[in-house]
Amino acid sequence: MFASTTKRSSKTLMAPRVGTHVKRRLSRRDWTELPGVVTASILSRLGDIESLTVAEMVCKTWREICKDPMLWRTIDFMSNHTEFMFGPPLRYDIVKMCRRAIHRSSGSFVYVNVDYFCNNELLKYITNSSAGFIRHLSLFNCGIITDEVLCEAALRLPVLEELDISMCKFSSKALQVVGRCCPLLKSFKFNTPNGRKSSRQYYSDEDAVAISGTMHGLLLLEIRRNDLTCNGLETILDCCPQLEILDLRKCKNLRYMSTDLEIRCVERIKKLWLRGPIDPSSISDLNLVGKPCY
Repeated sequence: MFASTTKRSSKTLMAPRVGTHVKRRLSRRDWTELPGVVTASILSRLGDIESLTVAEMVCKTWREICKDPMLWRTIDFMSNHTEFMFGPPLRYDIVKMCRRAIHRSSGSFVYVNVDYFCNNELLKYITNSSAGFIRHLSLFNCGIITDEVLCEAALRLPVLEELDISMCKFSSKALQVVGRCCPLLKSFKFNTPNGRKSSRQYYSDEDAVAISGTMHGLLLLEIRRNDLTCNGLETILDCCPQLEILDLRKCKNLRYMSTDLEIRCVERIKKLWLRGPIDPSSISDLNLVGKPCY
């Protein structure tokens, strides 16, 4: 009797492992057997650099999906990649990679972010390759782009809704052309490093006149460190009736704003930043269009 009890207890202690065969089967799973829609959804969550350099090298199926134009409706090389691209060593020719992504889109892209590295030739290539559907364009800190090239590009952006040309050196005449060519513009960012330094005078409303005269449908306007005066601000408020978000930090010529004008701004604008220092934690990063989700 004692022996049988011992035998039964030893069987209980030496029970077979559960799930070993399941783990083996999972380790041999062929991910290429996933439906194409599911795989495309997974790959769309990768950055553009990963899609061009890693994902398409995995297998033939993934390479074909990476060539699908629908995967390239968003061209964004700056989402979480700034340090990866510009930190030492510079591993990729980012302009060349951007051209490849645009070519793969077959002109169907609607969202373009080429901050820091876009030049005249690349901007021409982007707009000439577009089918006219670009709604968001970000050229932050692309100071080598000229007025002429920006104006040429604007002619091919009829449905543009968001434009960021902060830290660039465009003139007020170029802003007027952009405003006329992009009548659907809702978000405009033109923050400058240390003021515009107009060649004519210290107080300059040239940008304010260009914006108020051509961008009547704006919902968001950022013009930090601009040289506009209180008169220029009043013109913007008069001509942009839908304006909801306004960032005027570091605009030194607004230091002596009248109480009436300040009250008007506070009552009229839903989100307002006036004159004070720029707090990095409060910098607006609103995109009215946003990235398309597929």
